[in-house]
Amino acid sequence: DLETMGFFQRPIILFGIATVDHNAIRISQFLLRDMAEELPALIALRTELDDDAVLVTFNGKTFDIPYLRGRYAFYGEPPEMKNPHFDILHTARRQWKHVMPDCRLTTLENRLFGIAREGDVPSSMVPEFYATYLATGNAGPLVPIVAHNRQDLVTLARLFFHLREALFAGG
Repeated sequence: DLETMGFFQRPIILFGIATVDHNAIRISQFLLRDMAEELPALIALRTELDDDAVLVTFNGKTFDIPYLRGRYAFYGEPPEMKNPHFDILHTARRQWKHVMPDCRLTTLENRLFGIAREGDVPSSMVPEFYATYLATGNAGPLVPIVAHNRQDLVTLARLFFHLREALFAGG
């Protein structure tokens, strides 16, 4: 999951990865202290992803993967992402489009798992929070960004397993 400074060709400020192993979830987050850390974070992300890792995203086909490719290309790095990729958004739409008001991640999170985010920073406000951090040096505005990203990762993992069970159970 990515948090960015805006739409395409703007820096990524937080990279979040969740790995699931033996019913445990491990979350790694790469938070940039300043924009000069974007390239090292992109390289760390590539290092973190095993060649055989399957990427599971929510709207990653349209957003995350093209965004990452664009940022790698910006730095003259090879933009390809060779990992297999599964975008949950499309499966979620097929599964729940007739029973959910929409298939936003927070809607699915609330309706399927009973989670209502309290004090969550809207994605549209992330650039403003990060800019405040850069201007003041106060790390306080970063806390809700990191929490938002973490919750997205946890929900994405839960949603993946929920969909897997529903699809293999025929429901």
